[in-house]
Amino acid sequence: MREKKDTMVRGLLEKAMMARTHEELVSYLLQVLALLERDIYLEMNTEDKGNGFRNRRLHAGSLTYELYIPRTRKGNFRPSFLPDKWKRTVADDFINLAYSLILSSKSIESAKRAIRELNLPLSEEYFDRILEELRKEFKALNNAPLLQDWFSLVLDAKHTQIMIDGLIKPYVIYTVVGTSLEWERKILLSLIKEGNENIDMWKKVLGNLISRGLRRVLIITHDDYPGLSKTIESYFTSTDVQLCLVHLIRNLKRHLTPSMFTKAKEYLHSIKNAVSYEHGFSLFEEMLKIISEENPDYAKEIERKKKFYLPFLKYPKELRKSLYSTNLLEGINRKIEDAEKMSGGYFHSLKHLEIKLSLVFKELHTGRWSKTIPLVAKVKHFLYAVFQERFYND
Repeated sequence: MREKKDTMVRGLLEKAMMARTHEELVSYLLQVLALLERDIYLEMNTEDKGNGFRNRRLHAGSLTYELYIPRTRKGNFRPSFLPDKWKRTVADDFINLAYSLILSSKSIESAKRAIRELNLPLSEEYFDRILEELRKEFKALNNAPLLQDWFSLVLDAKHTQIMIDGLIKPYVIYTVVGTSLEWERKILLSLIKEGNENIDMWKKVLGNLISRGLRRVLIITHDDYPGLSKTIESYFTSTDVQLCLVHLIRNLKRHLTPSMFTKAKEYLHSIKNAVSYEHGFSLFEEMLKIISEENPDYAKEIERKKKFYLPFLKYPKELRKSLYSTNLLEGINRKIEDAEKMSGGYFHSLKHLEIKLSLVFKELHTGRWSKTIPLVAKVKHFLYAVFQERFYND
């Protein structure tokens, strides 16, 4: 499936390079963006499937773009550049098109050049205001006051490259997503720092959250960066720390023979669906025994971190999938990778990256994350009860 999508993207990009008109060029680029966005959507909504395409015309003043928009079976996917069904005004089309050009452009200057060449009724001054507003929104992420109490946090670091003073340098994007007790999701922080991922920066990330008001959280999930679990425990002494099981599966595949990996994976599937924490703990012990028969050193390594693999079992089954992996942020990271590819393999400035991140986050906050999840409403009382018992009862 991934290879098929990549082939389609390459085909559309080749057509874009051979486009005879500006309308054709933009149409092909928007279709590439729509495919990439659907790919991210399906990764974060595994219960949905791709379901072909539909014809759509996007009008922008005197210009019309013929598009084939990818669909899903449930019909919940909608590319970010399309206006809402009930808000198809010309102004909205122009703004959404400007956003799409920013995301898909190699640089900010190339986005401005495209808008000029397309004769869009957006002055350069107005476009600069859009860019500045996006950058302000990004910077506000790291300074806005936070609620004291949260259900969960997901932490992850994304490595990227930025052109600084004519040199391409390595940078890391440290990102934290929070889910409130009312099940409202929000990007709490996104710090861009030069160099490689390190524990000192993670300490600054946690310190930033605390300085802005965050005090209590039930569970924090991360991908097993060395030393981070202990660091989290030192900052949040009553919080469960959960290691990503998806990363564990990848590591098992590297350390075990195919037949043993299959057995271990079956155990993990049973653990995810265990009826209780105690049941899951027992299954985990059994899994370690069979792993030790083939790779005792690796079994001991997992044993040392055992308590960090099972905290998700303390919570209702309806919530576990969102707790035992960092997939929530992996999907965002994939979108950053797509923007990086569109930019030529690296971002052309720190400002360029900040603006693109702001657009990615805006899409989440005003789109999928703005909707309530009925299934979660059934267990809200449980979250509040656990929170009260852990943090407020003597």
